[in-house]
Amino acid sequence: MDIKKKDGDGINITAKVDRENYNKLIKDIKKLGKKYETKSDINKLHYSVLCNCQRLPYMPVKGWCSRVVDDNGKVSEVIFIDYDNILYRIVEDELRYLMEEYNLSPFYIFNSQESKDSHGEIYGNYMAICLTKKTFREVIEIQNELHCDQAYKRIPLIYRFKTWVLRLGNKGNKGRPKFKEVIGDLNKFYSQNVSNAHLEALHVIYPEIPKVKYNRLDGHDISKLFVTEYVTASK
Repeated sequence: MDIKKKDGDGINITAKVDRENYNKLIKDIKKLGKKYETKSDINKLHYSVLCNCQRLPYMPVKGWCSRVVDDNGKVSEVIFIDYDNILYRIVEDELRYLMEEYNLSPFYIFNSQESKDSHGEIYGNYMAICLTKKTFREVIEIQNELHCDQAYKRIPLIYRFKTWVLRLGNKGNKGRPKFKEVIGDLNKFYSQNVSNAHLEALHVIYPEIPKVKYNRLDGHDISKLFVTEYVTASK
């Protein structure tokens, strides 16, 4: 067990257990929380105890990175965005805004889960990819405008490769993400600096994707892509 003190009187306790003892621990925590909350003076509730219990990552998943390295050594990123449990109209509105505000080429949209709510509105989990090359800090600024997954935005800040990753292959019983549509005008020509390696990969994996008219591809081929494997706890 790992115990770390935080600022003030705070404390973090980390314990790794098997499933049998995990279930027993949760049961005990519920009892203890109710017991000591009931015993506490209602006028002196100066402490809050938060228990974040979750399964450790265990399922290997293949993904590709947003990283682009030019021949001169300049490092850029294409824009990867991950949305969880969100109305699709919010996704559309936000991405159209980004294209206008930051002078971006179209977004390719994929979904790993999609449904309709009781009002007939479409919602689900979505991945969005824009092939315009931006600096690391520019992508952070762009993502901070969005209602995308908060943990996904922060991962590159702690991940040793400092890049974003999206799933390419299967995850457990789930197949690869499904292509949904392109957000942007397919009749228009786009002059932004675009990653050709990511574009080639998209058309290999998803041959049904319509072609976008890019005027300024960087010339890299698919061999320049960075592919990785990571583990997840979600099925």
